[in-house]
Amino acid sequence: MPVVTALRHTRGGRVAVHLDGRYSCTVSADLVAGESLFEGRELDEAEAAALRAAASAEQALSDAIRLLGHRARSRHELRERLLRKGHAATTVAVVLERLAGDGLLDDAAFARAYVADKRHLNGWGEERIRRGLRELGVAADVAEAALVQARSRNAIDAQGQSYDAAAGVAQGADATEVGDATDDELGRALAVLARRKREGAPPDVVRRRALAALRRRGFGSDVAWRALRQWLGEVGDDD
Repeated sequence: MPVVTALRHTRGGRVAVHLDGRYSCTVSADLVAGESLFEGRELDEAEAAALRAAASAEQALSDAIRLLGHRARSRHELRERLLRKGHAATTVAVVLERLAGDGLLDDAAFARAYVADKRHLNGWGEERIRRGLRELGVAADVAEAALVQARSRNAIDAQGQSYDAAAGVAQGADATEVGDATDDELGRALAVLARRKREGAPPDVVRRRALAALRRRGFGSDVAWRALRQWLGEVGDDD
């Protein structure tokens, strides 16, 4: 049977385990205590295999937590990163379940944060957001639920803004501002166009470039055309 011949502490506070005079794995000090490891202890083959599996799980968990510490990730994205680091698929599956159970890995929460960031920080439209979430392995129903929740939250915010704007209208404010506040996707598309310059290029070039910019941001064709026409002053929003 394998015998523990050395327990050597590493700089990272972990312990390198040697069996029969050869390095076997590196584990945490807690695992050493929990498994009652000491020099001279004999392990059967099953115990040695379980020790190596526990060491692999600890390393995979450490890598996962470090990756999540950099930024939030979807379950699929984290799984792919851990596999690329050389962790076994079975080990990765165990780690993902543990993280999910601890509330550290949640595709629904990830999708909500992703939608909020891409809408408000990047100015993306819903088509591009859906594509981005799909590429990160988020299920379509989870992505759609996040978008629906974002729309609902915006509708509540817009309703409150409309009350404030209505008071402004009574004092001479532009009434179109009230209507625009209720259409978040159109409003964000118009915000993108508002930052563009129209001078110095033929009208057809301005139109083509503006439309292309909206499509790159992921705005749907209908919203993009409505925003473009309103920005150019061709028609009203209700046309």
